Amino acid sequence: MATTSNIEVNAEEIGPCHYKLTVQVPVERIVQEFDHTYREAGKTLAVPGFRKGKIPTNVLRGLLGDQVHEDAKNHLFEHIVRDAVQKAELVALRVVNFDMDQYEVSEETALDFEVEIETTPKVELPEWSELDVKAEPIIVNAEHVDLTLEDIRKKNLRFDEAAEGQGLDEDHAVEMDLQYFLNDEAGPDAKDIRLGLESPLYGVEEEEWTSKMTGAKKGDEITLACEFNEGFSNEEWVGKTGEVRLEVKNLVHPRPASDEEIAEQGGFAAEELRTKIKEGLTEEALRAERNRQADAMIQAILDRRPFQLAQGMLDEETKQTVKQEIARLTEQGLAEETAKEQVESQETAIATAAEARLKSYFLIRRIAEQQEIPVTKNEMEQALRAISQHHGVDVKTVRNVYAQQGRLDDVASDILTGKVRAFLIKQVEENAEAVEASDA
Repeated sequence: MATTSNIEVNAEEIGPCHYKLTVQVPVERIVQEFDHTYREAGKTLAVPGFRKGKIPTNVLRGLLGDQVHEDAKNHLFEHIVRDAVQKAELVALRVVNFDMDQYEVSEETALDFEVEIETTPKVELPEWSELDVKAEPIIVNAEHVDLTLEDIRKKNLRFDEAAEGQGLDEDHAVEMDLQYFLNDEAGPDAKDIRLGLESPLYGVEEEEWTSKMTGAKKGDEITLACEFNEGFSNEEWVGKTGEVRLEVKNLVHPRPASDEEIAEQGGFAAEELRTKIKEGLTEEALRAERNRQADAMIQAILDRRPFQLAQGMLDEETKQTVKQEIARLTEQGLAEETAKEQVESQETAIATAAEARLKSYFLIRRIAEQQEIPVTKNEMEQALRAISQHHGVDVKTVRNVYAQQGRLDDVASDILTGKVRAFLIKQVEENAEAVEASDA
C-alpha cells in the first residue's frame, strides 16, 4: 500500500495491462479539491466587499450551495484517478468500467472507491547483439533488366497512324469524339477518346460495341445504346438508358515504345538505358532489403521479449479497423450488407494484424525512449514541407489543416518510426561487422 499526496492506492493486476486500483481518499483531500472547484466557479462572481477572484471559499459555499457539487465531484475524481495511477507507477491508456455516479462524495466523510485502467505494455528490450538478423545479398542480373525493360516498353505504348482505309480490328484502336443523348436531349461530350475492341465504352454492352465497332473507319459516325450507370456526370440520367453518338477521327496502331523512345523520355542516351534500369533496380532492391531487415529486427525482438496488450484496446482497434474496411468497400460500390459479411468473415485475420500493428507501435516507442531518439522541430517542418509540395499548397495551410484535424501527431509518429527503423538497420550492420571482426 503506497501513501502519497494524502491518498492510499493499491494496484491489482486483473489481466494483461489491466489493473484495478483501490483508492482511499481522506476528508482533507476531498475538501481541498472541492475548495478548488468553488474558487474556479467564483472567479466571475461579483460580491460587494470582495474583489473578483478573491472571495473566500466559505463565502462561496454559502452563495453557490450545491450548484457546483457535480463539478466538484468530477474535478475530484479526475485529479484523484490521475494521482492514483501515478503513485501506482503505471502509465494509463484509459479508464474503463468506471461510473462515478455510484459513489456518494461528502466533505465530511473519507472516500473509498475502485477504478479499472488499461495501461501501456511493459516492453523489455534485448541486447542488440542477441538478434541474429543478417543482411541478404542484393542480386540484379541481366534477366531482371530484360524483364523490367519489357514491362517498361509495354506500359509506354506509342500509337502510329494506321494505313489509309484501315478498319478497326484487334490490332488497332480508334480515336474519337462522342456525345451522350437521352430522348434526343444532348448531354455531356468528350473529345479525343482512344479505345480498342477489347475496351467497350462505359455503359455500352460489350456485344453491341464489338458488333458495331468492328471495321469502323476514319470518318464513320456510329450510334450505340448506352446505360447511364452510377458515377455518370449527369446525375439526373443515372439509371436510364439513352445513346452515345461518336465520330471516328482516326485509327492508330498501338505498339511498345522502342528503347530509343524510352531513353529520350528519360533524358539520356539509348546506350545508357540498361545501365539506368539496373541502377534503379538496385536502389529499389536495397530499399526493400533495408525494410526487410527492420521488419525482421522488430519480429526478432517480439520473439525474444514477448509482451501482451490490454484486451480492451486490442478489441477496440479491431472494431475500428473492421468499421473502416466496411466503409472503404461500400465507397467502392459494394452493397453495405455484402461488405459487412465479407469483412466480418476476415475478422480473425484483422484482429491478428491489429495486434501486430499495436505491438510494433509500442515497441518502436520503447526503442526511441531507450535510445533517446527525438522528433525535432526541423524534421516536422521538413515533413510538412514535403506534404505541401505533394499537394501543391503552402506549408502554413498544411500545418493549420493538420492541426485542426489532429494529424500532427501522425506526422511525428511517421518520422519517429522511420528513425527507429533506421536505427534497427544500423544494428544489423554493426552486428555483421562485429562477427567479421571476431572471425578475423
